[in-house]
Amino acid sequence: MGMTDLQFKSWLKRIIRELELAEEKDSKEEIIKEIDRLKRDLKEDLQA
Repeated sequence: MGMTDLQFKSWLKRIIRELELAEEKDSKEEIIKEIDRLKRDLKEDLQA
């Protein structure tokens, strides 16, 4: 079963919010850490 349009929009908003939080980090290492965490979460979503 797939997502509804509303669920998909909510999922995209989550991704955007996470990327915006990563942009606020002070160092390149912190930014990479946040992006890696987001990638890991997205990969887990794909496997579910």
